[in-house]
Parts: sequence; C-alpha cells; structure tokens
Amino acid sequence: MLRKSFFTKLLIAYLIIVFAYTMIAVCLSFFKDGQRVRSELSQNQQNFLMQSRDKIDTKLGVSFNLIAQLRRNDHVVKFAEKKRDYYEITQTSYALQNYIDAFSEFGYSIDLMKTNDDLVITPQISSDRRRYMEDMGMTGEDLAQLGTDSTSPTITLSSSRNITSTNGESASIIIVNPERVGIGNSLFFVVSFFEQLLLPPLSPESQEAFAIIENGRYVTLKSSFDDKRGKQLLAYPLAQLDEQATGDYAKLSNDEFDFHLIRSKTMPQWSYLYVTQNYSWVDSFSPNLKGAVLLLVILIFVGLAFSYTVSRRMYRPVGHLVGLFKSYGEPAGADEFAFLNETATSISKANEQMKSALNEHRLSMRDKFLRDLLHGLVPPDKVDNLLNTHQLQSLSTNLSVCVISFSNAKELEEQYSKDVILTIKSKTSLIIHEQLKVHFPCELLDHDFTKFVFIICESDTESIQKKLMKAMAQIEDAHAYGLTAAVGRPVASAGEIDRSFIQALDILKRRSAVDKTSVITYKQLSQVQMVSYYYPIDTERELISYVIRGKRENALNTLNRLLSENLEQRQLTRQQLDQFSLLVLATLSRIIQQLNMSFEEFVQAHKESLDIVQHGESKELMVSAITTLFSVMIDTIDQQNEMMDNSTVKRMIEYIHDNYNRDLSLSMIAEEFNFSPGYVSIAFKNHSGENFKDYLNFYRVQQAKEIMRQQKDIKIGDLALMVGCNNANTFIRMFRKYEGLAPGQYAKKLNEKQ
Repeated sequence: MLRKSFFTKLLIAYLIIVFAYTMIAVCLSFFKDGQRVRSELSQNQQNFLMQSRDKIDTKLGVSFNLIAQLRRNDHVVKFAEKKRDYYEITQTSYALQNYIDAFSEFGYSIDLMKTNDDLVITPQISSDRRRYMEDMGMTGEDLAQLGTDSTSPTITLSSSRNITSTNGESASIIIVNPERVGIGNSLFFVVSFFEQLLLPPLSPESQEAFAIIENGRYVTLKSSFDDKRGKQLLAYPLAQLDEQATGDYAKLSNDEFDFHLIRSKTMPQWSYLYVTQNYSWVDSFSPNLKGAVLLLVILIFVGLAFSYTVSRRMYRPVGHLVGLFKSYGEPAGADEFAFLNETATSISKANEQMKSALNEHRLSMRDKFLRDLLHGLVPPDKVDNLLNTHQLQSLSTNLSVCVISFSNAKELEEQYSKDVILTIKSKTSLIIHEQLKVHFPCELLDHDFTKFVFIICESDTESIQKKLMKAMAQIEDAHAYGLTAAVGRPVASAGEIDRSFIQALDILKRRSAVDKTSVITYKQLSQVQMVSYYYPIDTERELISYVIRGKRENALNTLNRLLSENLEQRQLTRQQLDQFSLLVLATLSRIIQQLNMSFEEFVQAHKESLDIVQHGESKELMVSAITTLFSVMIDTIDQQNEMMDNSTVKRMIEYIHDNYNRDLSLSMIAEEFNFSPGYVSIAFKNHSGENFKDYLNFYRVQQAKEIMRQQKDIKIGDLALMVGCNNANTFIRMFRKYEGLAPGQYAKKLNEKQ
C-alpha cells in the first residue's frame, strides 16, 4: 500500500508555519496594545499632575493677592503701627472677614499676628498666640520657627503631625508669611488651607498618592495605597525626588512606583508629587486574556483549514503523477517520491538504451538531409522517401523556416572566445527548441558561427512569432546577450522549404528596417517597405550619442544604415526625400545645441553641403554631403577633447570642492567652463573615471563626515544644508549609499570611539 508521506509532511510544515504565525500575531497584538496603554496612561498621569499644579497654584496666587491688598488696608496699617487699639483690631477683623467671604469657595482663611504682640486677629475672633496655635494644631516648635520681623522666611506648617492620616476633614496646610506693614512694623499673615479643598481627589479604584514636598520633607500626603506600599512610599528619600523637580514635568521610576514631579510656579520651594503604581505587562495582559484566547482559537482553526486545503492542492500534481506511473508498478511500502524516482530511473535507462541502439548513426545523416533540403539540393521526387527514411513525416506540409542570430555578435566576439560563443549558441538553441516543440513539431539545425535554424511545421506566422518572442525574452532576461529571429513565408511542402529559408536570411540582413522587435516576419518587412521613409527615434538617439561621445566608427555605421535604407533600398519620391533631409538637418541641429555651438556659424561654414542636403537632385551627392557634415561634427568633438585636457577637468574638480555646499548642477559647471552640459558629463567621466553626480555626492558625504567630527551635536537637517542638500531625506539616502549606514548611526559610532 502506498503511503502518502509527502502529503503528511506538507500538512505538518504548514501547521508549524500557521502556529508560529499565530503566536507571533497574538504576541505583537499584546505588545502594541501594551505600548498604547502605557502611552495613554503616562500622558493622562502627566496631564493630571499639571492640572493639579495649576489649580493649587491658582488658589495660592489668590491668597497672596489678598495679602497684598490687606497690606494696603488702612485699618491693617494702623493695627500694625499702634499698640492695642481695639477699634482698629475690630475693623481689621471685619476686613479679614470681607476678603475671605469674597473667595470662600477656595477653602482657606487668613489671620494676622504682630511680631511684638501675642494678639492674633482672625475673621471670627481675636485670641492670644499660644491658644491660637494650639487651636490650629501647631506646637511650640512651630512657634519657635516664627521670627520677630519681616526678614523671617515664609514657612509652611501642617495641622496634622501624622502625614499618613491626612484624609481627615480638619487637616489643613498653614503658610506663615511675614510682611512689613506701615512704618517699622512687621505682621505675620497666616494662610491656612483645608487639604480636602486644596489637594486633588484620588481615584478610589486605583492605588495612588498625591503629596506636596518642601525641602526634602512632606508638607502633606494624600494616599490610597495599602499599608505595605504606604510604608515603602514613606521610606523613599524625598530629597532625591525634590532635586529632580523642575518647572517642567519629570518622571522617575523604581520597581514599585512611578514618581511624577513638577515644581510650583507660585511657591518655588514647593514640589508636587503624584505617585502611581508601576505599570507592568501583566497588568495589560489580564483584561485582554479572554479576547486573546478567543483570537488564538480562531486563528488556529482557520490555520488548520488553510493548511489542509493548501496541502491538498499542492499534493494534487504529485498524486496525478503517481497515478500516471502506476502502470509501471507499485512497490510495496514505498512513499510517493521513492516510487517516482525508481520508475523514472527505469524509464530513463530504457530510453537511453533505445537511443544508443537506434539513433546513434542516423542523427548525422538526418542533419545532412535537412541542410540539403534547406539549400534546395534534394531532388523533388526523393523528398517524401527521405522524410520517411529519417522519420521526419511531420515535416511534409505547411512549413516555415526561422533563422535566429545574436543581435550583438560583435560584442560577444570581443568578450568571449569562439569556443565559449559556440557553447552559448548551443545551449541557447536547445532551450528555445525545448519550448517550441511543446507547441509545434520542429527540427533544430546549426547554420554558422552565430546562427541556428528551426524548421517548424506551422503556417500561422503570428503564432510562431508569439512563441518565439516568449522563449527569447526568457533568455534575454536571464543573460546579457540579445537575439534576433527572422521568419520566412510559409510553404506548402518540404520540397519548397528552400524558398522560406532564403527569405528568412534576407529578412535577417534587412533587420534594421524594422524597429523595436526581436522576431521579424515577412509580413512586417513588407509593411515597413510601404512606409515613405525610415527614421526611428531610437536610431536617431543612438546616432546623436555616438557623435557627442566622439565614437566615429559607430556613428558612421549607424548613419550608413539610415542612408542605405532610405536612399538605396527605398524608392522615395521628391517630397519624401525632402522630408528625410529635414529630419537629418534636425538631428544635426540637436547635436549642435548639445555641443553649445552656434547654429548660424555652422550654416555659414558648411553652406554648400547643407544646400546639397536640402535641394540635391543626386542621391550620391546627398550621401556624400550628409556623411561630410557628420564627420565635421565628430572632428569638432575631437578638437574639444584636445581642449578638455586633464588640467581642465582638474579645475572643474576644484570648482566642485569650492562650491559643493551650493545647489550645484552640471549646467552650472558647463556655463562656468563654456562647454555644453552633455559634453561636460562625458568628458568628466572619460578623464576622471566617475560621472559628475557620483563624484559630487561622494565629496559631500566626506565633507559631512568631517563636519560631524568637529560638531558632535549638529542636527541632520542643518548638516544636509551645509553640504548643499536641500532635502534631509535625500541626504540620508545619499549618505547611506556611500557609507552603508545613516548619518545618525555614523555620528553615534563616532561619539563612542571618542
């Protein structure tokens, strides 16, 4: 019984891929979700702290503004200047009450004490200092902190001694502010805030704390942490936190807490501290666990179905092949590939034995017969018998001949030896033969050093052309050489095949008449010959390029092909000749423009030749005049080449070095040295070995590296502008091309080395 081991392996492989993909997808989903949650949470915590700072500072600011107004109150001034005057004391108390009532929603109170008197004035009653401080929850130590004049510092007190229990409604924060009022007297303005109204509310659903810190100590602490974490928070060194607090937001973290810090704008000695529980990945995983499991189950089930379906589809060709080979036997217990390997080996051996026994000597005779048939050397009455003798009955009717040649044979001869070219030709012909015989009965023959021939049993020329183009395109994509094919007119019988062969060879000779195609048919050549004149754009571009680069032989060969096709092989009318002449003159004008020459001077210097091109009655004179004009152009290029010596290129390079930080272009170089841009580009390449753009970009990168060594903190955008790049992204791509890494990475490595 045959085991389906290949199908099992396919299924297992796909299951592994699907499972790995599923796990990666789920993990990435959690990772991204965790990042998003952390980012949102961090932003919310920052916003909470900054909003709390603004609210508290607003309340503090209002109280300090009231103190400033009280300092200017007549009764307060008289109270400060006189000894106990109960009228002024009463009026001062009323003033305090009026000011406080106006801002009662802020939850604070302002009281007054003299530096040289135990009397304390409040908005409600007057009292002596000791009883007042006892009522406010202050101790003798607090009393000792109060000085005797306005030079005493502002101090902050708390009515609760135990900061862990500051959630009581009576807890308050006291700010004692000494101020000089009147003439030579000082008052203490005592501002007390109820903590419940001053501090922001905390969320009952999470563990967090809010505190005010002054000089490395808690002024107050409001916490919803449990006892264990509350003790850890109290044990944390506050001085370290207070040093980190600035006017801007700051954040510190340890294994247990995230500390969010910001400095008060109204009380510079105060820092606001918002403490939250350190966020962990476990915290983000738990709420989404149910969804993750559901996603994992769905992906696994979908993956199972996908794996089974794909495995079945991929196994189908193998199963079909096994079914075809079952007629050769079915080894017991073997898997699919062992069975196919054994069967294919036995078939291959049988075929090799048959070939060696029957066709060893017939092959050469067969080739000789086909060559004779192509050259018309086989008598018509013997063609059918010889076809049967050599088992070529498929070539009896409806035949076409195709001749294929290397389109760049001269370049191949310059690069490779003859043996290598023959090997390339042999392998190329076999590849095309294997693809053609799938569609048509055909025979392959070698013709000469660079050509091979196919005899194809098919009269549909368009079908042959499509199949040939497809086969040749695959070869040209994979290798660096091109092919050109010519297909002759179909013939009815093998005895007439020499006609198709001769026509195919003739088409191949005239291939320059057909533009932009690799497979030329007799139909295409007939259509081209009906056109008024032949002057393809690609050929014109090729001619201009050869002239500007000073390649005389290539330019004249291209020009001769054009002249031969239009003035010798075609029968052009007078009007068509005039149109062809105008095209030639337009090409000369484009060359003159690229060389930065004066067209008027050129016309004056070569007026006789130009008149012949425009009005000449003789085609021979036109050929001579056109060839002369293009030769003059090439001579001009040679003269410019003599002028463009190494010293000129050296001066161009120096100009680049001096102006690399500008938006430098090839046109600017050409204008500076009075040459055409196209010619400068070619000359620069010939003399320096590099093209202009590559040299400029490489030099800019080297200068950028030098600037980074001198200015370690320079920004990439500024660096790009300094070396002449207006776009930072373009500069980064340019730097990466020559250095293999981005400018930022290079600067980082440079700093590490230093």
